[in-house]
Amino acid sequence: MNTQNTPPLVELRGLNKIFVTEKVETHALSNISFGIERGEYLLVQGPSGCGKSTLLSILGLLEPPTSGEYLLAGTDTRDLNLTRRARLRNEELGFVFQSFNLIGDLTILENVELPLRYRKGAGKTKASERAEKAMELLDDVGIAHRAEHYPAQLSGGQQQRAAVARALIAEPSLILADEPTGNLDSDSEDAVMALLAASHAKGTTLCVVSHNPKYADVANRTLELSEGRLTG
Repeated sequence: MNTQNTPPLVELRGLNKIFVTEKVETHALSNISFGIERGEYLLVQGPSGCGKSTLLSILGLLEPPTSGEYLLAGTDTRDLNLTRRARLRNEELGFVFQSFNLIGDLTILENVELPLRYRKGAGKTKASERAEKAMELLDDVGIAHRAEHYPAQLSGGQQQRAAVARALIAEPSLILADEPTGNLDSDSEDAVMALLAASHAKGTTLCVVSHNPKYADVANRTLELSEGRLTG
């Protein structure tokens, strides 16, 4: 948590997102302003359709806001070109999706090491180093014995563990998790929550979108969204 008056890792100021079609204009997010401190564990809750996933897409630099400011690690993201956005996303962010989003024709080991393949400059690693680090993480999440298997050969819980390992491998400043336990049984759910909590304990900043009430017990702070607005 921020104890030295350092700038927040994430700053949103008057953020709006409007989707326009031929017949309707949808205000997905309206005047969203908040920060996420380095080392914080933030939970975002709200009913379906309230804008949670849209918010996460903007935080992940996958979707630009219609207006307002988004600063990530001190960088104003408004005027970044696609290349710079992709580089910042690769350097600062890790993703854990409800649907796992593993690549089916890559092995679990190859999936986990993938973020390191796109690192540039000083962050670039050799193939042997990538594989070693990926194996260490797969061992940490309890599926090293599945390293050479493909996603379809794993259970849902095992796939999500692999997805968490992939999110962690580049040591991101911020992990964004969208309903990370939504498709899992109770045992797998607890295992994935424990993995995220362990990452947070090591200093990683977490932003989790979830209906799961268990996250409220471990998060530092909870934000409530309703109809695209912060309500609490």
